[in-house]
Amino acid sequence: MNRTIPFVVSALLLIILAAGCTGTPAEPAGSSEDGAFDNSLIVGVSAMDAVLTSTYLQMANLDMTFIDFTLTNPTGDPITVTVESEIPGYTEKSINTVVIPAHGNITVGQNPPLRPGAVSREMTPAALRYRVAYASGNLIEEQTVPVKIYARDTMVWGVNDGEEWNDMTPFIAAWVTPHADGIDTLVRRAAEYHPERSMSGYQCGTDCTEDDWDVYTNAQVEAIYTALKNDYQITYINSPIAYGKSSENPQRVRLPAESLTSGSANCIDGAVLYAAALESIGLNPHLIITPDHAFVCYETAPGTGRAACLETTMTGSAPFSDAIAAGRKAYDEEIQNGNFASGKSQELEVASLREEGILPMA
Repeated sequence: MNRTIPFVVSALLLIILAAGCTGTPAEPAGSSEDGAFDNSLIVGVSAMDAVLTSTYLQMANLDMTFIDFTLTNPTGDPITVTVESEIPGYTEKSINTVVIPAHGNITVGQNPPLRPGAVSREMTPAALRYRVAYASGNLIEEQTVPVKIYARDTMVWGVNDGEEWNDMTPFIAAWVTPHADGIDTLVRRAAEYHPERSMSGYQCGTDCTEDDWDVYTNAQVEAIYTALKNDYQITYINSPIAYGKSSENPQRVRLPAESLTSGSANCIDGAVLYAAALESIGLNPHLIITPDHAFVCYETAPGTGRAACLETTMTGSAPFSDAIAAGRKAYDEEIQNGNFASGKSQELEVASLREEGILPMA
């Protein structure tokens, strides 16, 4: 069942919202440790022009950087410099002191750490400040450039770099937050609706048949479905997703904790909510993203390819059996229409995306 799109980190993030690179020959502002500079240090800076919180929080895991300094030393002596960057009011300052070898160059990448609670609920303008200086403190280059700070719960499904489309869909896994406030409570309440009063993940046992596994796993998912219906009274809000492959399509996606608190969710909100609950009890959820809809599937037995799908928007209005039937029908239609094969729709296995480095936001 696994149709996760191959995820290539370097291609996915390298040019996200990137600003142009500048090469600046800097006049020496002082002397090297053994005398004088005989040429200028060359500084190149490449930085993104926006902070997409869900992506930014993943960048260290993905070995990506928000701003890169390329430092070229054309002299015959090593040069020691300090590079700094920050977004005042939103990040702490990143500082690195490096030695550029004679006739050599190095690249220093930085991700100034976001301050907890600094990101607002609306997109706001801000400024990126960076500075390059010699070890003596003499300034080489200092600039302030505008950047945008997207709201924490903004999902951008893709970005364009010139004529090239860069798919950001896998980052929706950052919204699957199994350890967020409220998920443990949801699972405890769900256990009250389970025949054995337990939520144990994939623990059916080696003697279980395929049918036994289906019954065992579905009973846990049904318990979550029933808790959301009865205890949280989750209501479906008809605000379809804006996923697509022709524009950035920024969209607000509720984090699971917010959906539980508000008692409302649209299709993508419900999909990440269910995926978070399933992941929290050790099940393996898959997010199904189509151009105008989202739902969740899950493996009923680990490593077998056997799976069930759930139409999460039916939580407050239909029996679990109907939601399972509708989910399977929707999934099969995507296969029959060739949408997975063409890339028009995507199936994202959360476990695989975790291995790639896309971790929960909370």
